[in-house]
Formats: sequence, structure tokens, C-alpha cells
Amino acid sequence: MNHVQFSAGGETSIHPAILAALIVAVILTFVLPRKYVLAPLLILSLTIPTGQVLMIGNFHFRIFRILIIFGWMRLLWQRYFVEGRRASIRFNEVDKAVILYTVVCLICFTIQWQESAAFFDQLGWMYNILGFYFVFRFFIRNQGDVERTIKILAVVAVIVAGCMLNEQLTGKNILAIFGGVPEATAMREGYLRSQGPFRVYLTAGAFGATLIPLFFSLWHRNGSRLTAVIGLVAALTIAITSRTSTAISACLAIAIGVSAWFLRKRMRELRWGIAIGLLGTHLAMKAPVWALIARIDIVGGSTGWHRYKIVDNCIHHFWDWWLVGCNNYWAWEGGDSMWDTANQYVATAEMTGLISLILFLVTIVYCFKYLGTARKAAGRDFRRTWFLWLMGVALFSNMVAFFGISYFDQTFIYWYAILAMIIAAAGPGRNSVMPIISKKSAGAKANHQKDSLPAPDQDMQDAASLILR
Repeated sequence: MNHVQFSAGGETSIHPAILAALIVAVILTFVLPRKYVLAPLLILSLTIPTGQVLMIGNFHFRIFRILIIFGWMRLLWQRYFVEGRRASIRFNEVDKAVILYTVVCLICFTIQWQESAAFFDQLGWMYNILGFYFVFRFFIRNQGDVERTIKILAVVAVIVAGCMLNEQLTGKNILAIFGGVPEATAMREGYLRSQGPFRVYLTAGAFGATLIPLFFSLWHRNGSRLTAVIGLVAALTIAITSRTSTAISACLAIAIGVSAWFLRKRMRELRWGIAIGLLGTHLAMKAPVWALIARIDIVGGSTGWHRYKIVDNCIHHFWDWWLVGCNNYWAWEGGDSMWDTANQYVATAEMTGLISLILFLVTIVYCFKYLGTARKAAGRDFRRTWFLWLMGVALFSNMVAFFGISYFDQTFIYWYAILAMIIAAAGPGRNSVMPIISKKSAGAKANHQKDSLPAPDQDMQDAASLILR
């Protein structure tokens, strides 16, 4: 979500090179086959700094906002003139939660500020979120599309990693010529914090770290091992060169999530154990359990106390923000830095109220539910269950990253791409396209799946081999 400083007016600022890239991306959006349409959209929207903008009246059309328009044009063409009803989006609980979330944010933010600028600011974010989300939902339809999208993200990761590595070598961001990012790389505690095309090194680090399980999921897919290796190297480079505790925390979350694979049949007990453990720690500590956030300083120079304080303020000032949010949270105890709600959950709560926070969490809960149901339905198909598990690990790592930063720049595009990928990977009934399958083909598919199931006594052997190979 945007900070409360509303943007109004300004001048068009598009570099000739970016304009040329935009024209190429628009052309590719219309000429590429359906399964490759997302490549130009994702590559350009994630790698171009947000300083590139086209002004139409008081409306700011950044590069990704322009791409949304042409993405929807291709969507409508594909839907009504190419595929017809076969390409209808089947709405599910996540879709509804995303729509309601954007509507509630729009209403609450406008009521809270009672300014037309606030309304148009949130209307712009509504356009961004729903525009990208439903383009992703339409074009990411099955596991094959999910894998292709991850490969596209590998290309993005390589570009971003190259820029961030160059920052470590030169101390300057080569993307600064496009605006939206500083020329001099930030330095803290004597080391450089690279940020690439993102507005701050924290979102850059979160982006790189949370990509790791997605690339890891390609390791056992046919012909994708090289892409997996390249993607993993690029993602680790992004996470390391950002030099942030947020990125390292997300990596630790990935390690925990992967390790929990062996406890996948005991997840209910594990969740209750974590909840009881946190409650016990809270009762035993002199400070609240969320005060542990203040002690997180993995790389040195982190602002753990600030992150603790914004959570503490959010909890203690519940009655100030619960209805429609609060527009003076920066005046709460903690100093001038309280305006920086470097926490996705806190930012959502304080800026748009409790209902929007609940809807945001509902989106995550249903994604986990879909993945869990699909994993159980996959039975002993370990390749599929492992792929679904890693999608859940990616979701979990983003949840942890949200405690260190809110996705206020182009990282929000990546977040909604993950949601669409999870829905598609979860299987029939939740993908974008209503499949038309004949009885004969359905029967053949069922027989193929039955023949491909491993013997029951191979369960642990196959599970271990998938992880250790």
C-alpha cells in the first residue's frame, strides 16, 4: 500500500530506451502464443524502476500500469474471439477475497481521509491489484503454466541479480538513469545494500529470498534443472547483496518449511504446538512475545526495535484503527520513524482497518487450504506433492518477509502472481479455464495416473530420493 503522501500532478518521464522496450513488450503481448503472454509483462514490469511514468491529467501511468491495459486487451481478445467460453474464469474464495480487499481498502481509506486525492490514490491501487491479478488468473491455468511463469521469474531474477551485483562492485545503481532509485547504493555498518530496480533494498531482498522455493520446485521437472540452478544462483545473489535481515529471515523460513516436509502428516499438531509455544513464551516473558522482533539483527545494522515498536503500537492502539484505519499513526510513541510501517500486516491494519486485514489473511489461509487439499488428493505422486509443498513454502516465506517490509513497489505484482500460481497449481476446479474433457480422454488420464503411482512400500524411499537427489 502507498504511504499517505498522495501523488498529484507531475511530468511525463520516459527514457527512450524504456519507451522502445515498452513498444516491443506491447507487440509481443499480442503476437506471442497464450502460454508466453506473461513473459513481456512480468519482465518489464518487475525490472523497470517506478520512476518511469506517463502523466495523463493527474493520473500517473507507470510502466506496469500501461502494461495492464494491453494485458487486458489481449485477455479480452483471447476470451471472446479465440477461445470463447472455454476460457471463462471460475471464481473461488481467493478471487472473492482479493476483490473485497481492494473494495474495502478503497472505501475505508476514502472515509478516513475524506479527500478526493485519497479516493483516487486507492482507486489507482485497486486498478493495479485487480488488473494484474486477473491477467495472471486468466493466463496461468495449470501446472505447466505455473512452471513457465517460474522460468520467466528466473529471467527477471538474473537481470535483477546482475544489477545488484554491479552495485556491490561499483557502489552505484546503473538503473538510476531511469529514475525511481538513488544513484548511490545505500550503505550501513560499512557494507553496501543493493536494491536494483526496487524502491528499497528491503523489497529487493524479500523478492530474491522468496523466489528460492519456486526455483527449487523446478529441480525435478523435465528439462528444467538448468533453469532451476540459474534461478537459485540469481535469487541467492539478490538476497545476499541486499544485506537485510528480512531476506535472511525469509531464507530461514524456507529452511524450516522444507524441513517440515517430513512432518506433513502432522501439520495440525505442529500448528497447535507453535501456537501453544508462543502463548507460553508470552506468559513467561516480562515483555510481550512480539518483543522478540527487536532482537532480530542477523546482518548488523537492522532496525529490529523499530519493527517491534510499530507492531506494539498497532496492538495497543487497536481502537484507533480497527474501523477504517488511522491517519496519524506516525504520532504514536516511538519517534519520527513511526510513519514507516515496515510491516505488511501493520500497514494494512493501520491504513485501512480490521476488515481489510482479515481479508488479506483470508487470502493466505485459502491458498494454504487449496494447496493442502491438492497435496492430499495427489496421494503417492511425490513429484506433484513435493511441487505443491514448495509452493506452500514460497507462500510461507512471503508471510515471514511481510514482518520486515510491506510490498509497496513493484513487488506487489510478484505477490499476486504467486497467488494466481497457487490457484492454478492446486488443480481442477480452481484454475482459470473451465476444462472440457471427453469421457474417453478422462478415462485414459485416470488410467495413466493409476499406472504411474508408486508402490506403497516405496513411500519413504521415494520421498527421500526426491529431496536428496
